[in-house]
Amino acid sequence: MATRTISNVAEQLLPQNRLRKSFAVENEDSAIQIFIKKERPGASTVSTTDHDHNIRPGATIAVNNLTDGEEAIQDRWTIIAASGTPRISIIETEIISR
Repeated sequence: MATRTISNVAEQLLPQNRLRKSFAVENEDSAIQIFIKKERPGASTVSTTDHDHNIRPGATIAVNNLTDGEEAIQDRWTIIAASGTPRISIIETEIISR
């Protein structure tokens, strides 16, 4: 599982990937909320008021192709923090082994 910090400037969380089967994002911060959004390539409109998911401090969101659909999994995702520089953990799986 990879970790990194994010900020209150929108950035890419995951690029488009037609082989992605699932992913999970954990908000490791104890006080700062983070927000993620499924977006088309080139767009970065995620914000604290325009997002698909609010991941509260200490929470994790898991998305997979069986329950959420291939489009949701394979599209590009962006992320932003409500403030500061919280740390996140992220893991993704693919339909093939590399």
